[in-house]
Amino acid sequence: MRKWVCMTVMAGLIAGGCSPDTNVSTDTTPQPVTEQKQEAGNSGGDQKQEKQTATVRQINLDEQFLQLLTKNEISGLDIHIGMKRDEVSALYGKVTKQDYWDGGRYEVFEKLETALIYFDGQDRVYGIDLAGLHLNETNLDTIRKNLGAPVSEEKSMSDQDYVMFFEAGDNSVFISAKDEKSPADKIRIINKKMIEESPQKE
Repeated sequence: MRKWVCMTVMAGLIAGGCSPDTNVSTDTTPQPVTEQKQEAGNSGGDQKQEKQTATVRQINLDEQFLQLLTKNEISGLDIHIGMKRDEVSALYGKVTKQDYWDGGRYEVFEKLETALIYFDGQDRVYGIDLAGLHLNETNLDTIRKNLGAPVSEEKSMSDQDYVMFFEAGDNSVFISAKDEKSPADKIRIINKKMIEESPQKE
């Protein structure tokens, strides 16, 4: 099982995050975001949820983003690569969903429904998928200008999303959009070294 998980995750990385990575956010992440925007302000509970999401702030896709990510820091976000599960839970409450995608098990937390968080065998965050509302910049040309030329950028063969792939130390970054002229609508960050060294618990 562990060997299959690692091979599947690495296959997704080698493919440049094209097919399965972009599907996760398309199928799972945007729905709560849409509901939140529609319902915010209708009740105290919804306002509390909106306020909690607001405290997450947005990832700063600026000139320092990749440099900070080489140290496993995600600029503008209060979750970082390597953070322990109990630390994430202290910020965002209990886990409301667990499922598998692309050979890895992700978890969704009650106060952060717009993110899929992946933990390795030592209960450390090794990957995170975020919806586009967590990006401070969604224009692909501006992102290229800020981050530099991607390692690769191409259409996903499965869902036709446009994916830009960057590297920062041991971390791989996949920024996706519906096409090359559309705004970015999701981001995935994966630390390939962590999951290789400490596969998820079975």
